[in-house]
Amino acid sequence: MAISQTVMHKLQFARGIGQREMLRANTLPSITRAKVGCFARLRIYEENARFVLICIILMVYLAFGAVLFHYIEWDNEVDERKAIEKRMDEYRRSYCKSKPLNECDFDEMVKFITEGATSGLLNTRPRFDMLGSLFFSATVISTIGFGTSTPRTQYGRFITIVYGVVGCTCCVLFFNLFLERLVTGMSYILRSLRERKIRYRLKESGNKPVTLLINNEDFNESSSSCEGHMDNWRPSVYKVFFILFSMCLALITASAAIYSIIEDWVYVDSLYFCFISFATIGFGDYVSNQQDVTRMSPDLYRFINFCLLTLGACFFYCLSNVSSIVVRQLLNWMIKKMDVKVEDRSFLCFKKKRRYMGLGLRPPKGYDMTSERSSVDYADGLLSLKEFLMNNQSSMIMLQKQLIKSAMKNVVENEEQKISATRVGPMGILDEAFGDEP
Repeated sequence: MAISQTVMHKLQFARGIGQREMLRANTLPSITRAKVGCFARLRIYEENARFVLICIILMVYLAFGAVLFHYIEWDNEVDERKAIEKRMDEYRRSYCKSKPLNECDFDEMVKFITEGATSGLLNTRPRFDMLGSLFFSATVISTIGFGTSTPRTQYGRFITIVYGVVGCTCCVLFFNLFLERLVTGMSYILRSLRERKIRYRLKESGNKPVTLLINNEDFNESSSSCEGHMDNWRPSVYKVFFILFSMCLALITASAAIYSIIEDWVYVDSLYFCFISFATIGFGDYVSNQQDVTRMSPDLYRFINFCLLTLGACFFYCLSNVSSIVVRQLLNWMIKKMDVKVEDRSFLCFKKKRRYMGLGLRPPKGYDMTSERSSVDYADGLLSLKEFLMNNQSSMIMLQKQLIKSAMKNVVENEEQKISATRVGPMGILDEAFGDEP
């Protein structure tokens, strides 16, 4: 009973490095050499460690982006600003040539024109006819917000707030359901391909069957994927990410080609517009369907534009969430590498005196606390724990199974009341589809 409590305490305390690492590091053959790392010792659990790491990465990435865009855009901004100021002075002198300087209203005229261009009133196309209102409603609930169509009345702005709260909520739900259906479809296709591959290998192998073992919940039984349907099989998140990335790449390149032809844009500008729109960033410097088109029927082009923007937003939402799973795996790898098992004093990770873990027996005289092997005193001499476990393999396997079951039961009971990002929203959907991959 003493060893059960010790191991249970150790299993629960090692949750800071993840359940899989916990079970891998705390099976009986490694009881004597498992040590608690920095994250677990500081009581920083896995989710908190991921949050700290992603905050640090985002701050570094933001600093990198600031340096990068400053280097690329700053000189061009200075040159363009000088050119505009020079041109404005020329227009001002020409406009105010026959007027006193204090009576010239050139600056007011420029301000008036700027406001009209910003609000879209200088565009000859109506903004709030039926199709224009549909376009505005779509930009609100999808959080794109190009800015070419904005409500000008106080009542319209208040209604936009109420409409946006309900619409954005429903749109997020739509994106999540689209993500669920898309991942389910990909999983079905990958499962079918895998089953076909297994049947082909069985056919080619002749009398030698190919058996793929899948462990069940008890960690002691296994089932063959050749025996009926693979209920426990899940697709790799990296394969789904590659497929989804390829689909998004094909969609954005084809859409950019369409916009480049119809809107008469440079292809790079069309590609930039597609990414800004599909990612729901919506700067508004490039907006489709704002000019009269001659290469296609205007109504047909509006329908195509609506379909492309909708599909692009859905697929990029799915890609972003699947990519976040890949980034989370990278963070888990970083946590695993950073959770150093310390042997001496270091900053915030002080050495903890190791206790002898030899199956409830007291350590023999002369036991080296820093050694990786512990031993128990037998009549014939010292017998290592490894040899002791090998001699009692069957009983140790049963004890190991009971310890793991008990540990997992306590972990589940402790986490039932815990709300986590992996239980709700797109992360919950993807975790259920892919599982917790190492």
